[in-house]
Amino acid sequence: MKAVILSAGYGTRLRPLTDIVAKPMVKVLGIPAIEYTLNFLKINGVKDVFINRHHLPEQFGSIRVPAGMSITFSTEKDILGTLGGVMSFKQHLLDDDFILINGDIIFNFDLKQAYHTHRTKKNIATMLMRTKDIDKASSVYVDDFSNVVTIGLREDNVYKEYMFGGIHIISPEFFDKVTEQKTPSCMVRDFYIPYLNNGGRVSAHVPEEPFLWMEIGDMVSYLRANTNLLGLMSRYKLDHQMESFISDYWFNSKNNKIMESVEGIWLGEGYYIDHDATIIPPVLIGAGSKVMGNCVVGPNAVIGDDVTILSDNQIKDSMILDGVKVPANNFVEQMVLGKNFVFNAQERSVN
Repeated sequence: MKAVILSAGYGTRLRPLTDIVAKPMVKVLGIPAIEYTLNFLKINGVKDVFINRHHLPEQFGSIRVPAGMSITFSTEKDILGTLGGVMSFKQHLLDDDFILINGDIIFNFDLKQAYHTHRTKKNIATMLMRTKDIDKASSVYVDDFSNVVTIGLREDNVYKEYMFGGIHIISPEFFDKVTEQKTPSCMVRDFYIPYLNNGGRVSAHVPEEPFLWMEIGDMVSYLRANTNLLGLMSRYKLDHQMESFISDYWFNSKNNKIMESVEGIWLGEGYYIDHDATIIPPVLIGAGSKVMGNCVVGPNAVIGDDVTILSDNQIKDSMILDGVKVPANNFVEQMVLGKNFVFNAQERSVN
């Protein structure tokens, strides 16, 4: 298959971080989020990838592309939306099924099983589903034969309730079904819902548990994704999907420049930790970062590259982004610290 990664959005819920970083380029455990997706596709044999851009398009030039993979970019003058973004690559996608992926998720699942569902059902699209655990997400109801019944409308006690995971497998016949198209246009609102209402059939695939799926849609989920993944890394041998994620995607992207010194403590090249500092795993400290005396870092602390943490700081359940200098004598908990902002997850506020 070929693949399309939708990457044109502003990432407004991730501001102020996305004021200076394109959303798919924000780092998760030190790696741009989109690079995880590229490595997932590479391992699954996908060689041709199409990526749409709009906000800060020049930043995508720094992506580390897996060997043997070809990437074609589009740059949208005006945002076309998720449906419009797919349609912009129509001429490249008419010869085979393709996978369509949102650019703001971290995931790992058995793509061969999903593709088997798609080929067996023979519908024009298959939507990946997951247990609904986000209240604001629209409910998707699925019957016992893996068909999507409704999206957004309640179907209590009749069908199984899920939420859409932002990943689809789509057949070329899809393009014959797209009629009127406004700008911007949404795959779910402007295609799936009216298509289903008019008798169209869309499949649902629910990956076997456990499978990895995390969104980075807003600052709270971004912090949670980083700290949760960091915790899982210390126990990844208990979970096949997590073991695969670490060995295949994380290490491949990081090029082995960060290593686990002791269990649960991951250190980048050129780090410095003062002998009077205390590190409580799980912790990741990026390349060139320094932790000075009398600091307590961890648990669940993700420290970016070239960070300086001056003396007498306590940092837990938090992220310090690249290049930040943390002044002495601070207590940092459930926060994201950037060069020009501090996000407090407890208060959900930015300073």
